[in-house]
Amino acid sequence: HGFEGIGVRDIAQTVGVQHGLIKYHFGTKDELWREAVRLMFARANHILRRAESEADLPPAEAFEISLRRYVRYCAEHPEHARLMVQESFRDNERLAWAAENFIRPSHDRIFPGWQTLMREGLMPQVDPVLMVYAITGATQSIFNLAAEARLTHGIDALSEEVIEAYSDAIVALFLPGKKAAEK
Repeated sequence: HGFEGIGVRDIAQTVGVQHGLIKYHFGTKDELWREAVRLMFARANHILRRAESEADLPPAEAFEISLRRYVRYCAEHPEHARLMVQESFRDNERLAWAAENFIRPSHDRIFPGWQTLMREGLMPQVDPVLMVYAITGATQSIFNLAAEARLTHGIDALSEEVIEAYSDAIVALFLPGKKAAEK
């Protein structure tokens, strides 16, 4: 329905609580949305964070693991991408808030590692800002278009087999230098 397409009363009814309870805990629909987004990004950060056991891995191996982890996250949580796309179409204060508090800080954390991989010829030499959107779009697309993939090609985008094959494809696209370095 999108943010404008649903009211707090509808939300309360859907989740089986009284309208006043949502108002009491969150105040406004906007604050309810912000708390949902905080939780969504906290979940993403928890799932996508590098494990301590990965701290000493070579950068290309660590990046491959993070790409595969991100593919799985996108498969398991397509609502994350859908919500951000909806807000991007509206280009509003909610998106500005999410960009400032979650999206930009995340990008700023990953860019230095990518620049190292690019200098070493392991990753395509592309502006990291453009690269983050290329990776994000490519990684999320099959899961957001899962029904289309099923209808046009008969594949179950959410099957383990397809998730693994898609992970391989994403790694091949965005970390092509790793294969060459292994040879």
